[in-house]
Amino acid sequence: MLKADAPDSDRKDLLSELEVMKTLKPHPHVIKLLGCVTESGSLFFVLIEYVPYGDLLGYLRKSRGLNDTYFKDPDIKPQTSLTSQQLMKFSWQVADGMSYLSSRAIIHRDLAARNVLVGENETCKVTDFGMARDVQEQNIYERKTKGRLPVKWTAYEALLYGRYTTKSDVWSYGVLLYGIFTIGGSPYPRMDGRKIVSLLQDGYRMPKPRHVDDELYKIMKPCWLEDPDARPSFSELTMKLKKMENQHKGLINMKLYDKQLYANLEDLTV
Repeated sequence: MLKADAPDSDRKDLLSELEVMKTLKPHPHVIKLLGCVTESGSLFFVLIEYVPYGDLLGYLRKSRGLNDTYFKDPDIKPQTSLTSQQLMKFSWQVADGMSYLSSRAIIHRDLAARNVLVGENETCKVTDFGMARDVQEQNIYERKTKGRLPVKWTAYEALLYGRYTTKSDVWSYGVLLYGIFTIGGSPYPRMDGRKIVSLLQDGYRMPKPRHVDDELYKIMKPCWLEDPDARPSFSELTMKLKKMENQHKGLINMKLYDKQLYANLEDLTV
C-alpha cells in the first residue's frame, strides 16, 4: 500500500508492477495478484496472496540463526537448519517461476533471493516486479536513465550497455543460486561493487564454493557467459535442477559447509 505522502515515483512504480501482474495467469512459483484499488482518492493498494515465511534471503539466513534483512518477524519460522534437498527445491522452483515470466516476455531485472517469497510448504514465489518490463515487441529493454542498480546481481551487458533480456535475468539467477547454495551468503564477498565491472571485463567469475559439487557449478557458471545467447534458458535450468533434486546429498556437502559457516560476517553484506 502507498503511504499518503509517497512521491509520484513510488505510485508510478507500483502501477508498473500492477500492470505486469495483471497480465499473468496464476502460477505456483509466481506471486498471485488478488485485487487492487487505484481510483479511490488517495487510497491506493495492491492485494497479493499471503506468504507466511517472508523473503527467501531472510529465510535462508534465519535458518542459520542470523537476522532477516527485510521481514522482521514472519509468522512461521524456518527450520533450525535447511537440508541440501530443500536448497535444491528452492533452486528449481525459482527457475520455474522465471521460465513462466520469460514465456510471457517479461524481464524481471531485479531477480535476487530478496525478491523471492516463501509460501506454504516452502514454495518459492518470484515477486517484486517494480523494475520489470513487459517487452512483447522486441524482447529487450534498454535502460535510458541513470538509476541505482543491484550491481552484484546485474548482467554484464546490462551493466555496460543498459541492455536487458531474459538472458540477463538468467545471469541474475546464477547469482541467486550462489546465494541459495551458500545459505544466504552475498555474492562477490568482500568485493567493492564499483570494481566488479572491470573484474567481469577481465573474465573474472565467482569461484565454486568448496561445499558445492562440480555438477552444480556447471549449472551456475554458464549463466555468467559473456554472450547472453550462449546462456541456458530458464526451462533448461528448471529441468536440470529438478532432475538433480534427489541427488542432493552428493551435490551440496552440508557437513563441509558447517565447518566454515560464515567465518566472515562481511560475506553477508548485501
